[in-house]
Amino acid sequence: MAEKETLIRHNLIINKLRRSPLTWKELDAYLKRESEIQDLKLDFVQRTFQRHINDILEIYGVSIKSDRSTRRYYIEADEGHVDRSMQAFDILNLLRMGDNSSNVVLFERRRPMGTEHLAGIFHAIRNNLLLKFEYQKYYEAEAEQRKLLPLAIKEAKNRWYVVGQDLDRNAMRVFAVDRMSKLDFGKKQPASRFAKNVELYFKNSFGVLLATEDQEVENIVLSYSSFQGNYIKSMPLHESQKILVDNADEVRISLNLYVTRDLIMEILSVGAQVKVLAPQSLVDLVREEHKRAMEL
Repeated sequence: MAEKETLIRHNLIINKLRRSPLTWKELDAYLKRESEIQDLKLDFVQRTFQRHINDILEIYGVSIKSDRSTRRYYIEADEGHVDRSMQAFDILNLLRMGDNSSNVVLFERRRPMGTEHLAGIFHAIRNNLLLKFEYQKYYEAEAEQRKLLPLAIKEAKNRWYVVGQDLDRNAMRVFAVDRMSKLDFGKKQPASRFAKNVELYFKNSFGVLLATEDQEVENIVLSYSSFQGNYIKSMPLHESQKILVDNADEVRISLNLYVTRDLIMEILSVGAQVKVLAPQSLVDLVREEHKRAMEL
């Protein structure tokens, strides 16, 4: 029962603070009301609130702060990260609502391979440990031994990747976890020179491919059909997305990105529902891909 009450308590605190900041008195009154309604012990003394705040941050990635001037608690937004944290929190709560024996939640049956490595990779990241593994590239016959100081785990299109410093090449590299095997931990390593800027490497990238040194960020303009544009508006391709035109004929957007293979494949995935307007180099690349497809 104590574990159930803790989970419900976290749920109540987060959802209440999502709507508006609260003083301790207001939050305490809310939890007391919920305790009576649900016939559970959901309230607690203020001196233990910091422990709950720490638990919520560790479990859900949701950061609760206090505004000293107003004495109100609020959920801290950190450059959009809170949106993904709350999304994970909502999904976690959905999974905990039942055992899904009635199949009311329909999950995708295909699952990415390699997710069994994520816990080990996360352990290596938190403890600055060298990660040794075999990596099988799709275009190579034999797997190769790699050594990596892992810095972050990245998700893209339902696949998982580990980002880190390749110690043999002394450069940033991205590895797909489904192609990793025989993971082993090495000795603790000094802090990586890339550690503070991991996210910046992907700031102007779509997907997981890193830009080459000679690439520059380009202003990309795409024109979608009004129908497909609804999807692009509801789930932007990138944080830099801006809507330039939105009418019955088209939804035109601009993006500030490197032109990578991941971006080209995303554009191709919607076929005739999108037209590339700029830059001309991307127009030519997409046109050539369509030409090759027609020849097949």
